[in-house]
Amino acid sequence: MNKEIWSNWKSNWEWILSIAKQRQWEIIDDLTIKPPVSLQEVRETEKQLDLTLPEEFVDVFTNYSSGINFFFQIEGEETEGDYRQIFSAGYEQIWDFESLPDLKESYDGWIYECFNNPDDEYDKVWQHKVPFIRVATGDLIAFDMSNGTSDCPVVFLSHDGSDMHGKRLGYNFVDFITRWSNVGCFGPEDWQFEPFYDEEQDILLLDGPAVQNWKGFLGKGTLKIS
Repeated sequence: MNKEIWSNWKSNWEWILSIAKQRQWEIIDDLTIKPPVSLQEVRETEKQLDLTLPEEFVDVFTNYSSGINFFFQIEGEETEGDYRQIFSAGYEQIWDFESLPDLKESYDGWIYECFNNPDDEYDKVWQHKVPFIRVATGDLIAFDMSNGTSDCPVVFLSHDGSDMHGKRLGYNFVDFITRWSNVGCFGPEDWQFEPFYDEEQDILLLDGPAVQNWKGFLGKGTLKIS
């Protein structure tokens, strides 16, 4: 992570919120950027929750911000075609250090009650994960910690059979936030991610016709419906 990436993130958040305000969409929470936390606070939380956070996530917490929040809903117009289910951005938070205990509790509950068989293909996807975003549906977005604490992929965890279950949203935390912010942080429900998901590469798109079409619409253009 570096200052240029951080600056690009902030520019994208400000960009999408300015569009939401110009188009008089419903702003539920304006942009909040929380101050960083100390490395000691992070280590104490890891110990308390009996988990290890990815190195790139800790870097952002301690050097840039412990939490980002904004939330708005598209109002007064409807999206169409592949984008027809896109309706809001942000939800509870983009990330938040203070939410980690609740997220861990939610994750542990799903593991204990529903996804406790590591030999089951569906359950296996839930294993060795650390959540950092809660979806309104009860799903989670989490780090895959299977291969260590650096460059941990970001994956979607579905509790009810979504096609996005186990799909990779970013190569790591920084890559995910870069890709998500690039299209305005719409979501985090699975169906809001789907128009920007590349099945072949198993990753959210950073560019291409689907992204450019969407950005054209955000700039008050018309969605090209195939």
